[in-house]
Amino acid sequence: MKKKLLSTALSLLLACQLLAPGLAQASLGAAKLKEPSPTSPGTNNPPVVTPSPEQDPAPAPDQLSTADLIRYLRAQKAQGSSQTPSNPSPTPTTPANPPNNPANPPVSGGSVLSSEAVKMVSLVNEERTKRGLKPLAVHAKLAEVAQLKSQDMLNHNYFSHTSPTYGSFAAMVYNAGIGFRSVGENLAQARNATHAHALLMASEGHRNNILNPNFTHTGIGIVQGPYGVYVTQLFIMQ
Repeated sequence: MKKKLLSTALSLLLACQLLAPGLAQASLGAAKLKEPSPTSPGTNNPPVVTPSPEQDPAPAPDQLSTADLIRYLRAQKAQGSSQTPSNPSPTPTTPANPPNNPANPPVSGGSVLSSEAVKMVSLVNEERTKRGLKPLAVHAKLAEVAQLKSQDMLNHNYFSHTSPTYGSFAAMVYNAGIGFRSVGENLAQARNATHAHALLMASEGHRNNILNPNFTHTGIGIVQGPYGVYVTQLFIMQ
């Protein structure tokens, strides 16, 4: 009898996890482009990690300062070892954001946002303006990258800041030709965009990305999966 009850409970738990996914991750990259001064006594700032040819293995790109990251990625590209695929997937076609609607956020370079992504941008900017922060402008190219990342997670069944197709999120943004002084990424898997936003705001790491006063632009990509949506939020400082 006990075994039967235990088996029934495990089955119900698995069913709940499949019906209501609520996964979320965050990664913050807000290093300044200029090299910071050496750590002064009494502060808790970590030392800057500078990669050198003698280091093996090399530090992960996500762990470097932005200046070091850019040098690292340029060196990779010069050696022909860029992680960008030779035949990247085409950008999914999504409805355009009407430019004359004052309710829509400002867009840099044209819009590729879906209606769900537009909703999420509005939610993000509402959180910022409530706290006296400047709203984020939508960067069209960054939105394309975010959409590719969400689609890639769905296609290859993973949930990570490092893509098996494109590499780290910082490398993906850099290889798309987008200039930045700092970069961050939030990922979520939820029932819909509103649920994903609630999950992200309930987590300190995600919330810090959304409310980072140094970020100036965002790009959000959302795709529908079998159990909900995959959400990628990218943030940059330019």
